[in-house]
Amino acid sequence: MLKQICLGLLLAAALSEARAAWTLTEGTNTGGPGSAVEVKLDGKLSARFVHGAGQFKPYLHVFGEDGELLTNAGLDASGKADGLFPHHRGIYIGWNKITSDLGAFDLWHFNNGGKMNVAKFEKLEGGRDAATLVATIEWRGGKKDAAGSDLLLTETRTLVISRPEGKRTQVDARFELKAARDLTLGGDLQHAGIHFRGAKELPARKTETSYLWQPDLPGPGGKVSSTNLQWCRLLFPIGAQWYASTELNAPANPVEDLSWRDYGRFGFFFKKSLPKDETLRLNYRFLTERVAAPANQPKPSPQQSKISRTEAQAQYDAFVKSLQQAGGR
Repeated sequence: MLKQICLGLLLAAALSEARAAWTLTEGTNTGGPGSAVEVKLDGKLSARFVHGAGQFKPYLHVFGEDGELLTNAGLDASGKADGLFPHHRGIYIGWNKITSDLGAFDLWHFNNGGKMNVAKFEKLEGGRDAATLVATIEWRGGKKDAAGSDLLLTETRTLVISRPEGKRTQVDARFELKAARDLTLGGDLQHAGIHFRGAKELPARKTETSYLWQPDLPGPGGKVSSTNLQWCRLLFPIGAQWYASTELNAPANPVEDLSWRDYGRFGFFFKKSLPKDETLRLNYRFLTERVAAPANQPKPSPQQSKISRTEAQAQYDAFVKSLQQAGGR
């Protein structure tokens, strides 16, 4: 009898561990053009990496507690532009002025021939604690050199998706950009950098959104300038629920400005010159979680804002500590 009980407990533990697993599945993009990798925890959709035909850049969607889409797709099911500023999609990276011997190309709006292509997936790995996606992405201009190449740089994008304490979706995003030729990543803070864009309903509800950032400097016109920007947190509604999304900026990242808009797009900006074969390494952490409704709807109370600021700072400190433990990666 004791042996049977022990076997039963072991089987139950094994089944529980098997259920608490991250999976990644390649397939077509649901609700729009292209392909996608769906990231699920215990069968529940947490994130979707979108790329391929009909998409001009790869990006990551994030989903809420009830499976609601929290980020902007930019395209409808037929592939037509949908909503305000459809070039803003999920969690994404880009610069609207990348200059090289080929000329200047806009890899933000993608209106003069540039494109980002997923060349291959280096890793799609699930597990008990996290899901890991590693993709090689080619950034191409709209003009070829004498050798027939339009390659600007090759990116290795690593996304590690987890659910710390089961309370929030955490995306650790690492971008490694290796220049294929001498180039400059340039443009302006509203159209370049590493950004989060909330769902398409937010422009109609922009009076309900609010931001916090650190250091707590003035941010008129959606601009905060500092070389010591640590994090930015957006509070926003989705349906009847409320969510917060926080972008944490690693200390080693170059940064000049924080760009934010009340329709739910925000991110960090910098300009950078990259000689051929040089690699720029960037680390960010995105945290998205359901939160309590604002006490002074549609805005949070001073006490709520104070609590949110303390939480975001603790999350930033934990992020920095994790980078130090990983050897600065």
